[in-house]
Order: sequence, then structure tokens, then C-alpha cells
Amino acid sequence: MGTKAYFMINVGNRPGQQDGYYLEAWRDLEAIPEVKSIEALSGAYDFMVEVDAPQRVIFVADKILAKPWVKRLHVLKVEPVEPPSPPKRSLRDLFKDWRQAPPNS
Repeated sequence: MGTKAYFMINVGNRPGQQDGYYLEAWRDLEAIPEVKSIEALSGAYDFMVEVDAPQRVIFVADKILAKPWVKRLHVLKVEPVEPPSPPKRSLRDLFKDWRQAPPNS
């Protein structure tokens, strides 16, 4: 069972910042295998990132925080991912199986 989380990331300003700085940050985020989607934001935060981690989300947060362009990371939400449940059978299918079953002797 994995864990899904949403991070909001603020990109820090560098002296002499180039136009491609945000693109570099985007590419760094895309290179992390646990990152499932990235959305650009306007306001206090620059990116919202959806993460699907096999175990703990803190390990992915540490990977992102290790990047030199990260000023701040806010964990918005963390939720466990439930394994898929088997499909439920309809009453009609159950009744059909019951009628086709051999009689008990």
C-alpha cells in the first residue's frame, strides 16, 4: 500500500536568475519517479506536485528539499492509497451461479 501526497513548493530567487530557472525546477521535479503530476501556480507558491510514494512521503520530500532552487515546501495533504478491491458481483450473477451449481448429495 502506497501513500499519495500533495506538496506546494516555493522556488527561491537566485541573484542573476535566468528565465529558464523555473523550467530547470520543473525538469528536476519530472526526474523524480514518485512525482505523478506538476501544476504551475501563481501566488505564494510556484508549483503544486502530486506524489505517489511506495512507503513514506518524507523520503520524497527530502529529495525535493535537497534541490538548490527550493525555498519552501508545504505538505498540503497526505492520504493512504487503498489497494483495489475486487469487483462486486450483481445479484443476478450470484443467482445464476447458484442455479448452475450441482445439487448437494
